[in-house]
Amino acid sequence: MEQTANRVKELMTLYEGEFIETFRHLHQYPEMSFKEYETTAYIKEKLTGWGIEILDIGLETGVVGYLKGGKEGPCIALRADIDGLPVKEESSYAFPSKNEGKMHACGHDTHMASLLGAAHILADMREQIQGSVKFLFQPAEEINLGAKKMMSLHCLESPKVSAVFGMHNSPEIPIGTVAVKKGPLMAAVDRIIFTIKGKGGHGGIPQRNVDPIVAAAAVIQAAQTIVSRNVSPLDSAVVSICNVKAGEGTTNNVTPDLVKMYGTVRTYKEDVQKMIASRLEKITESISEAYGCEGKLEYLYELAVTDNNPLLYDAGYEAVTSIGAVPVDPIPSTGGEDFSEYLKGDAPGFFYWLGVRNEEEDCKYSWHSPKFKADEHCIAIGAGTYAMSVFTGIEAVKGNNN
Repeated sequence: MEQTANRVKELMTLYEGEFIETFRHLHQYPEMSFKEYETTAYIKEKLTGWGIEILDIGLETGVVGYLKGGKEGPCIALRADIDGLPVKEESSYAFPSKNEGKMHACGHDTHMASLLGAAHILADMREQIQGSVKFLFQPAEEINLGAKKMMSLHCLESPKVSAVFGMHNSPEIPIGTVAVKKGPLMAAVDRIIFTIKGKGGHGGIPQRNVDPIVAAAAVIQAAQTIVSRNVSPLDSAVVSICNVKAGEGTTNNVTPDLVKMYGTVRTYKEDVQKMIASRLEKITESISEAYGCEGKLEYLYELAVTDNNPLLYDAGYEAVTSIGAVPVDPIPSTGGEDFSEYLKGDAPGFFYWLGVRNEEEDCKYSWHSPKFKADEHCIAIGAGTYAMSVFTGIEAVKGNNN
């Protein structure tokens, strides 16, 4: 494996200028979810130029590339997301977005450039691959629908994938590092919608009304006790009600008939997730009834937890260290990732965070900020990590089958 890693490092150095050029191009032309047409064309052109086959699985945007190695063996999938955000850029890059009002404010350009870099490296090393590689360039991560689309089109089949690796940049950890986490890295994401019905009327004659606002306020207060009183102190969870809608305009003397509230739940364990759903339902219904209202909770399971498979932890750790990057053990994020959709299949999965923070280069802003900026030297590290994950991943799944 040392000889393989040395060759990967040589190609990382040789192609770094190309990697950065690719990154700068992608940064300037962000496209929205399921509208990544020019991005898709660009990726296909790059892959075919290196002799990588494009698999037609029925995508309008997004790409599945396929590279067959020198010998038969397991198929490893590498995934990157490709969509941007409706954010007007205010970063200090000398090559800002040329698509007005759109920006790669979550750094998906770093993911694409890293995976394209890995594709070039692996294309050069194809004879050393004892198996094959699928390159998954996934659309629409920002709206939590892209991975579901890919999985519905059987992206991990024909040939069947034995392991899948993904990556997201992180402005919380410095350039030169890669987060390698055993177990949950990013939370399950659920949407909660409350509907509380009362009886509206004159705000100055409250005794004739059944006020859903008062009931909603009580539900909000009670919901905040779930984490403090029902979740173990050794576990983590978030229950946030973020949007409350009642009444019309600026009317100040009319009690409405209805209150709608919207929020989010974040968890890392299925039993905690189910308990919170049950408690929220009981709180909503019972408190609403106590106030003379009718309360209903709609609990929508949007994303599962991104839980790194222990089978691939050593492979991930070796992939990072073998190219000279520094592994870090991160605090899990309560943000969500639709990479978790791939983990619902038969193949084990592993997800990295790629360090992009460099305060001297103004690379310090959070995801989705109009000032978000990644140190472009992360691309070579990302490319090397992706590429080495193929070799270490093949050994991991082969060892598990023995």
